[in-house]
Amino acid sequence: MDDFTITTVYFDGQFWCAFIQKQINGMFYSGRYVFGAEPTNPQLIQWMLNDFSYVPLYKTSAYQKVRIKDVVKSNSKPKSLDQYKEAQKEYLIQKKMSMRKETKAIRTDKYKHKKPKKAKG
Repeated sequence: MDDFTITTVYFDGQFWCAFIQKQINGMFYSGRYVFGAEPTNPQLIQWMLNDFSYVPLYKTSAYQKVRIKDVVKSNSKPKSLDQYKEAQKEYLIQKKMSMRKETKAIRTDKYKHKKPKKAKG
């Protein structure tokens, strides 16, 4: 994996800051530098060349992204339509089984009550 450095300059509502993210040999480090007033382009270049290496970086752990929508979807209760469809499937299966039993009982009953054929003679 390649080593990289990402620097983001942003306004935090009160001061202009730089957020530094670095990966060295698979380990992640991050740090923050506060400029104060809005830095000009020459000031940013001068900071990158002279002061960038002195910003303290702290070891951070990479985290796995979690999509809130997926978590909510997996934890949500089944919708009433889904419950209805499941109940309907179960009902149809039970109805089919009972119809088979009834048909089988009718056939065996017909067989038992069948009159024996008379022998010709």
